Amino acid sequence: MEWGEDFEDRTDSGKLVVGIVGMGYVGLPTAIGFYNAGFTVFGIDSSESVIASLLNGRNPTNEPTLEDRIPSSTDERWNITHSFTDSIPKCDVVIVSVPTPVTEERRIDAKFVREAGHSIFSNVRNDSNTIVILESTVYPGLTRSEWFPIVDEYGLKMGTDVEIAYCPERYNPGDPVHGINNVDRVIGSTNPLVGQSLVKLYSKLTSGGVHHVGSIEVAESSKLIENVQRDINIALVNELSMILPKLGVDIEEVLDAASTKWNFHRYTPGIGVGGHCIPVDPYFLIDQANERNSSLELISAAREINNHMPIFIAEEIVEILETAGVPKNGRRALIVGWSYKPQLGDSRGSPSKDLAEVLMSKGIEVSSWDPYVPKNQFSEGVSIVDEVTEVGGYDIVIIATAHEEIANFNWEEIAENMRNPIIFDGRRCLDINHLSVMGWHVEAVGMPRNQ
Repeated sequence: MEWGEDFEDRTDSGKLVVGIVGMGYVGLPTAIGFYNAGFTVFGIDSSESVIASLLNGRNPTNEPTLEDRIPSSTDERWNITHSFTDSIPKCDVVIVSVPTPVTEERRIDAKFVREAGHSIFSNVRNDSNTIVILESTVYPGLTRSEWFPIVDEYGLKMGTDVEIAYCPERYNPGDPVHGINNVDRVIGSTNPLVGQSLVKLYSKLTSGGVHHVGSIEVAESSKLIENVQRDINIALVNELSMILPKLGVDIEEVLDAASTKWNFHRYTPGIGVGGHCIPVDPYFLIDQANERNSSLELISAAREINNHMPIFIAEEIVEILETAGVPKNGRRALIVGWSYKPQLGDSRGSPSKDLAEVLMSKGIEVSSWDPYVPKNQFSEGVSIVDEVTEVGGYDIVIIATAHEEIANFNWEEIAENMRNPIIFDGRRCLDINHLSVMGWHVEAVGMPRNQ
């Protein structure tokens, strides 16, 4: 029997056992997806608190789309553990979804990928043909350079003991339209037969297309390019939001006009770029270019622009307060939204943090409202507000995250409680004219200054 025939038969019958290493924002929905597709799943995580939450049927992430979706720990197809020894030998496929952060020097930190490799390959059975798939975002070549030596270290043979593949995660937290179960996936593999078999497996997970793209390095690169492209596009509108208002032009009106052309792709300016992908992934390529005495000027410039936005916005806020005659001593600002995207309790890389820190460094007292974010994720020195309408005495309200609830705020009541009814829409999500009628002095990113 040619390799893959038995694998594909077991894929069809649901008799494969799938292990997921890392039960976070990506790993957990992936595990739930394979469980719902009929497979036996082992969810593996080193965090005792994550394991305890899952065993008790609780969602350990702040991802709202996962609420009430955790399978029961009594189900024999749903196994949660921190033990690689008890789980890996039972798995036919192991999917690794662990963090790949950047260091202070803005270089990739691959320690979690490396540690996962040791924990997995030291427990793979001989002649098991266990497929190990990395889904974490990395630079081209890292899967091979990190994992192949570990395979050799434990005396495993490619093609009989283990197979390695790469399938970049494509998961948009908080977005039911682009979730695990409906996005296209790409797969890179050292073995084309493995690649084709994984196409069939992932097709059980998603209704989107699944594509074997050839080498591991092609799949690794595709993930980076997807996020680099978005970073560059966002940087373009952010830079335009800095210059167009100085020319008396509102960028939103310009984007409305440009969007009438069939091939124009619209992006919206904001206070910065957050999350665990876009602000991080470009540095993987930048670092590799530096290692090879090369440079990526466009990608580097985009990162600098987006990194600078919280500083630029903070300086705009100070100028607005100066123009309004607000005394320097005792200035107070309320940041509405702390997570990096709407309807999500994830503040990783959120530009709200940088904005708050710059404002505080300029002597401005900062408070923040965000019902999705746990209190321990707010920056030190920031006062947490539970109900916006119940507090007052602020000089400016800054919209940093476009949570849906903001549109339904009683803005008239909030204005009455303000010391100075000034609002800065950092996401262009409010009806500026309506707020002005209520007595607000409205400013916004990309909009000419109201005097």
